[in-house]
Order: sequence, then structure tokens, then C-alpha cells
Amino acid sequence: MRMGKCVGISLLVALMAALTCVHAGAEEGTQAVTLQDVVVTATRTATPERAVGVSHTVITEEEIQARRAADVPELLRDVAGITLVRYGSQGAQSVVFPRGGENNYTMVMIDGVQVNLGGGDFYWETLSLDNIERIEIIRGPQSALYGSDAIGGVIQIFTKSGYGPPSVELSTAHGARSENGSYLGEQHLRVSGGNERMGFSVAYGRIDDQGALDINNDYWNNSLSARFDLYPKDNWEVTLTGRLNDSRYEYPTESVGDKYSPLDPDQYEREMDTVVGLSTRVQTTSWWENVLSVGYHRNDRKIEDPYNPETDYSSWRGEYDESRTNFDYHANLKASPVDWASSTVTLGYEHERETYEQESTDFTTTTLGADRTNDAFYAQEQLSLFKRVHLVGGARVEDNSAFGTEVSPRGSIAVDIHETGTKLRAAVGKGIKEPTFYENFADDAWTLGNKDLDPEKAVSWEVGVDQRLWSDRLTMSVTYFQSRYKDLIAYVPTPYPAPAVRTPNYFNVQEAESRGVELSLTVKPMENLVLGSSYTFLDTEVTDDGGLANIAFEEGKELIRRPRHSASGWIDWQWRRLRTFVKGRYVGKRDDADYRDWTAPKRVELKDYFVLDATMSYKVPVPAPLKDMELFVKGSNILDEDYEEVFGYTAPGASFMAGLSFRL
Repeated sequence: MRMGKCVGISLLVALMAALTCVHAGAEEGTQAVTLQDVVVTATRTATPERAVGVSHTVITEEEIQARRAADVPELLRDVAGITLVRYGSQGAQSVVFPRGGENNYTMVMIDGVQVNLGGGDFYWETLSLDNIERIEIIRGPQSALYGSDAIGGVIQIFTKSGYGPPSVELSTAHGARSENGSYLGEQHLRVSGGNERMGFSVAYGRIDDQGALDINNDYWNNSLSARFDLYPKDNWEVTLTGRLNDSRYEYPTESVGDKYSPLDPDQYEREMDTVVGLSTRVQTTSWWENVLSVGYHRNDRKIEDPYNPETDYSSWRGEYDESRTNFDYHANLKASPVDWASSTVTLGYEHERETYEQESTDFTTTTLGADRTNDAFYAQEQLSLFKRVHLVGGARVEDNSAFGTEVSPRGSIAVDIHETGTKLRAAVGKGIKEPTFYENFADDAWTLGNKDLDPEKAVSWEVGVDQRLWSDRLTMSVTYFQSRYKDLIAYVPTPYPAPAVRTPNYFNVQEAESRGVELSLTVKPMENLVLGSSYTFLDTEVTDDGGLANIAFEEGKELIRRPRHSASGWIDWQWRRLRTFVKGRYVGKRDDADYRDWTAPKRVELKDYFVLDATMSYKVPVPAPLKDMELFVKGSNILDEDYEEVFGYTAPGASFMAGLSFRL
């Protein structure tokens, strides 16, 4: 629908123009620092936002509620510097490209526990928003604090804590897709409470989606999340968190998507993801804080593809089990020898063990089992001068059983000009990403892993300015960044005729670069109205293809599926009991790969597109014991835009849901 896209783009441009012209009404007084004014992930300490020198975004509970998103990927689409791509409808594989980096370049953490697979992959599509309080996105290499897989950034999810008298929250929503009337459903339940010595928050969620395709496209996801906080003493806190995701996604697509190949009626993927974290924080003295944490993550995934003569050469079955156990201790040492200077030194040690098991069956059965360990020491100095110049420097030394020893440094500066509401900032750092288990240890009829692989590396720098005006009713942020990626791991085919002794198929032979500009703008012209926008310009280039002539990684060309231009704009308006949230998202043209003819694959250009979503809710007056009740409706892609995020894969059309939520 080209007309729909033109109308949508016009709306988005008008919104962004309005944001630059709108004026604030009443003045706001100075507020004390709250959780929303603090960033934790950037330094591992609660740091005032004005002192953070790296580019970051915080998605608050209020923003999550306004959008009524089903999962985390839906929120990440609006973040500057993030490109999120989904291979079809809800439940399909979803990947994140941070600042043009690869889709396994973002470390993902839930309450301090890393949940990536070995080598950086993460299944975003199964991460629902149940019991999530806030999300922090830190852009650029963060390996100095977090090690391997934080090569392009860190996204950390924080679970809600319980407080106050026990309460129950319940939400139910039902709807349909426009393509075929397929059912959509979301059910959520949360129980929470707490006092000065303890708190608890337990939530369950269920998502059902019968899919945008007519054949074998159902998806369901069960999510159970819990958090327990204990405060034995005023200077001592203990937190136990856990999250369990159980999902099943039916997908009929083969190697070239659903548009250009027959659809498989039986193929599906089942996944169980488990996260458990235990941490304790003790303020031993006024200047010495101890933080100890233990984390466990396990991902069990099964793919079943029974034989169908129309689509398969044989039946296929694969089971993949990965786990990570993590132990971390760090001390925060604070000092303020003079009034105009303060320091926080962080010293830490981390031990990590990863395991991997794989079994696949087609004509034969292939198994693979391996494990890796990693020991790391890290140090960081945060120095603040005159309460306006904030310096951060640090480094991490990794000793990995697979790739050996690596050192990752970083540094940043933030200059806070109180009088004008301006913050100038700059950062530079190195990031690393370990190989996947398959790249290291594969040993089957087609592929031999390479145990001598180095980690992939990135060196990145950025400069930016943040501006607050009209008593913080208007906030703006502009960032320029450059990243260079080297030692990228590529599959190198076995030469023909094959040598007498097998040689590995993976080597560090490729390089790439990315550079760009990130803009974000938020305006609150009146107490009940918030307008926001973000824009990303991204320029990527393959600088060395390793001599492999791969169209998906072609020297001198852009990296595929990364648009040069992308933007979002939104309006959040409340009038009495009615709340309306409207969001538009534009994604520009970008290259992709067409593998319909495997003997002669080619590059194709995907068209730009615009998607418009809207949510409306109404608070219903209720008697006790009910505390709140809301009726809401939600529309996704309401202009029914026809587009592709990945070549050959159908993106979902319009869908609508209606629901009810209340609190006891």
C-alpha cells in the first residue's frame, strides 16, 4: 500500500517537525534523583544519568505500559542505533544489529545474569514483558566490564520488585489478524507485595498467535517470572530472581522463506529457557561495598521436521542444550578526599563455565559435546571533578580456555554544564566476541571446527551532546559513532578435491566498518502530552571479505539488512481517564540476499516501508476492593502496509486486539 506509506511518512515528518517547535507550558521544580534518573548497566553502580559518558536509552515501566507491547523486541524497534529484524510474524526468529554490528554482538542480561548462548546469539522472539520494570540499553563496546559478547553493547532487563500491601494484577486481551482472521491472545497475572524487610513479585504470562500464514504458523509462549528481595539489615540486601520461558513456534518456511518455496505443514521449534540469579549487596563501611552474585542460564531447543515429499528430502530432528554458570564478585570503593573530587573504584573477578550438547538426525545421527571456561579480572575508576566533569576508565583481562588471553580497555568523559542543561560526552572502547561452540568444535561430515580461533574484535568511539530545556520538558540527544570490526569468523569451504587430512572450515578472515548518527528527541508540552522521536543514519561497509566472494558479505558493499535511514515517532496523550498512544516507524531501503538459485545467488534491494501502531485505553471507575480497571484496544500495522523485513518472508499485516486489566 504505497499511498498508506506516503500518508504514514507524512505524519511522521510532521510529528518530528512539531517536536522541534513546541514550547513548554508551566515550569517544573528541581526533583530529587529517582530510579528513572539513574543508570546501572553503564558502570555496574547506580550512576546519575548526568554523569554517564556513553550513549544509552532507558525504557521505563511507564513507557512499557503506554505501548502495551507483547514482547521486548517490539520496544527495541524504536531505539536509536538498534536495527531489529523479524523473519515473519510473532514467534519468528528476531535479531538485533547494534550500530550495524552482527546479530550476535549484544550482551543480554536479566537482573545481572547473562542469557546469551555461547558466541552471543539470543532468541529475542521468546522474551515477553511479564514482570519487567525497566530496560537499559548501553551502546558501544562494553567488554571492559562485561567481557565477551558485549562487543556492540549491553541490554539489561530489570524485574519488578514487590512493595506495599499484597496486590493482584490481571490482564486479558483477544483479537485477530487481518490476513486470515487468525486468533491473537495475551493473558497476564502478577502477585506482589512487601515491607521494609522483604518484597516479592511473581508473574505469569501466556501469548497465543495463530500466525499470518495459512499453513503451520501457530505460536504460543508461557512465561513465569519471580523476584524475592530480603533486607536482613539496613546495610544488607539479598535478591533472588528466576525466569522460565516455554514456547513453541510452527514455521513452514524453508531456506528462501514462505514466498518462494512450498510450505512445510509439520516443521516446528520448541524452546525452554531458564534463568536463575542470586545476588547480595553489603555496605560494609561508608566507603566499601561488596557485591556477590551467582547466575545460571540454560537453553533447551528442539527442532522437528518430519518427512514430507513436497518439501523435504528426509526427516530431520535437532536438539540443542546450552548452559552457563557464572560467579562474580566485585567491590566498590568510594572516596572523596576534597569537596570538589569524588572517586569510585570497582575491582572484580568473574568465573564462567559454558556447556554445549547437540544431537541431530537426518540420514545419520551426529552428536557434539563441549565446554569452555573463562576467568576474568576487571577494574574501573569513576572520577568526578567539581560535580561537572565525570571520567570513567577501566579494563578487563580475560583468560579463556578456548581463545586464550584478551585485554579490553575503555574510557569515557561526560561534562555536565548545569547552567544550560547541556551534557557533552565522548567514549572509546574495545569489544570482543567469543566463537560459537559450533565454530570451535564442530566435527561432522560437512564441517570441522577450529579450536584455534581468536575472538572477533571491535574498536569503537563516539561523541555526543545531550540537551535539556524548559525545566527538562524537552530533552535532545545527538551522537556520532564509528566502529571497526576485525577478525570476523567466516566459513571457508573445503577445497576440491579434499585434502588427505581434514582442515578446519572456520577462520578469522573478514573485516567491516560502520559509522552513523543517532538522534532522539522528547517533548512534554503539557502535563498530559508527551511527544517523542528517534532517527538513525547508518553507513556500513565490508572492508575485507576474506576472498570468499559471498554476496551476503561482499567487499565494498553494505552489510545486508541494515537500513541507512530509520526513524520512529510517537504521541502519548492522556485526557482525563482516556489515554492514546500512536507510534509510526519508518525503515529505509536496504540490501538483502536472494538464494532462490543457490548456484547463482544475488543481492536484492528491499523497499522502504512505514508501519503505524495505535493503542487506546480508558480507566473505568470501580468500587473497592478493586483499585484500578482499564479497557483497552490495540492495533498493529493499522494501515496494513505490505513489506518485507527479510527477503522472501511475509511480514504480518494489520491486527487488532481488545482487552481488560484490573488490580485488586
